[in-house]
Amino acid sequence: MRSSTVVALAAVLLAGLATPATGQTWRTEAKARQQRGQDFLDVKIKYAVGRFELSRGSDRLLYRLESKYDEEVFNLRSNYLESEGRGSLRIEIEGHDDIDFKDLKDYDYEAGNLSLDLTGATPLALDLEMGAVEADLDLGGLRLRQISLQTGASDTHVRFSEPNREEAEFCTFKAGAAQLRVDDLGNSGCRRIQISGGVGTLTLDFSGEWDYDSSADINVGLGTLEIRVPAELGVRIEKSTFLMSFDAPGFVKQEGGVWLTSNWDTAEHQLTLSVSGVLGGIEIARL
Repeated sequence: MRSSTVVALAAVLLAGLATPATGQTWRTEAKARQQRGQDFLDVKIKYAVGRFELSRGSDRLLYRLESKYDEEVFNLRSNYLESEGRGSLRIEIEGHDDIDFKDLKDYDYEAGNLSLDLTGATPLALDLEMGAVEADLDLGGLRLRQISLQTGASDTHVRFSEPNREEAEFCTFKAGAAQLRVDDLGNSGCRRIQISGGVGTLTLDFSGEWDYDSSADINVGLGTLEIRVPAELGVRIEKSTFLMSFDAPGFVKQEGGVWLTSNWDTAEHQLTLSVSGVLGGIEIARL
């Protein structure tokens, strides 16, 4: 499902390439930098088309980058600067200025890829901007203080397989015409979360190790919103929707568009969800 969705979306973006796939010139690059006790690393990535994987790597390396791209169509720009123990990593893979994607035909965009390993030893701020990308992002075990993710015509899976080793004050996830799935949000350490989807499906799993309270603002333009929350977590839902079905078994309806779990007042930790949308459906399940 994920691959077929991205194929269809990227086909729209790249519809009609004049250069056949056999004429592509693939370039592979790899870069790495040692971890030397840096105090902070600011990471910003822009990736137009392809496959993207991100995960925790060896703590001996600040980062390790591997990329394969068609140098006749795309530019890879990567730059690392450091001042007084604070590092700044910028990675961009975007089309040449003189390339008109409408002129492309039978383009083998799936062959392009970007892989990035980040250290778990240095606090991070992560800013990702993706176009027609199939992304698999495992943010578990990193030291994330801030997360910003923006996707276009993409199919993105984010997971926090291990608890965040920092407190993340604010996390933002924005999806365009896309499918976005975020698993184990309880491990993210995010105190405030903002999630929005244009057209498509949002799947949000709040499982994980909860030792804090959190709130999330969730907006869906046109599509489906699926939310899963742990049974031991006290959950409050504040709903403001139009022409959207709503199914939340195990929640008790209050006045003013509010639903509560029965353990809201007694739970050790609480999660407040402000949910809004225009057309589609909302399904909320307790695990």
